[in-house]
This record gives sequence, structure tokens and C-alpha cells, in this order.
Amino acid sequence: MPHIFLDTCVLKYRYIKSPRFRAHRQKVNRLIGNRNNTTYLADASILELPSAFGGYCRENNISLAEYDAMDGQFMQDIADGRFIVRPANKRLYVLRARNLLRLGGVIHRRGLGSTDALIATCALDLAHELKERVRFFTSDQKLNGVLPLIGAFAANMDIIYIQAPPPTP
Repeated sequence: MPHIFLDTCVLKYRYIKSPRFRAHRQKVNRLIGNRNNTTYLADASILELPSAFGGYCRENNISLAEYDAMDGQFMQDIADGRFIVRPANKRLYVLRARNLLRLGGVIHRRGLGSTDALIATCALDLAHELKERVRFFTSDQKLNGVLPLIGAFAANMDIIYIQAPPPTP
């Protein structure tokens, strides 16, 4: 059974109803809806996703009611068990995330955010726990650029990049 781990930047496509995200939404819905997959996300996404919704609402003059609908659907999906939420706040994850920031940011000279590092290390820990490769889906170009360069991630995860849709003109 494939183990799918969704980064927040991919997960948001399920909930944002913009026509610009339609193809991405369909792809994510197929991943989540496939009963052969077990779909995971980091608990950090529970906080990061509403931030992404807020940014989308501000940039596109979207109402509070629409924000609440997106967030409500996300929370309902968690309640319905569509995702297995992995705790990303273990001390080991924080130490690994710090190391990823060091390796990715300093040694490989790639920009990388702290939450991105935390979510990626959460996915890596899942692969170690299961003793199986995990399919990690991201739309974050920086994260996609650095994870394959680091042996532990490349050896234990299939890093699948879903290119973000072009910005609205």
C-alpha cells in the first residue's frame, strides 16, 4: 500500500476553489480518494494551511465566509480520517529539521523555511518507522530542490514535485 505524505503547499489545492487550481485539486483529490493509498500530513500543516488560506483570501479579495468554508472542510477531512496526522513537534524532529536547515541552507546554499524542514523531517521519520519509501508531494520549489541532495531523504522518500500553477495576470 503506497504511503503518501502531503506538504501543506500541495494540500491547499484541495480546498481553494479557484479555477486556476482545478487540475491541481483534481490530482490531490485522486491521491486522497485512492483507497490503496494511506495519506499523511504533519500536524504543523494544521496551523500552516489556515495561513495559506488567509494569504489567498487577502490576495484575491475572498470573503471570511469562503475562508471559513475552506478551513471547515479541512477540519472535517481530519475528523473523517482522510489523513493520518503525524506529530511534528517531537524533539527528534526539531533536531533533524535544524540539521536539514544547516545542510540545505548552508552547505547546499538553498533557501529553506523552518516549517518546511519540520514537515519534511516528519515525512522522513514516517519512512524510517514504516521501513518503506514514502511518496512526499510538494509544490515548494526550494524544498524540491534541496531534499534530493540529502542522502537520507533521497534514500527513503520519492520526492514528487507538483509545479504550482502560474500566477494570475
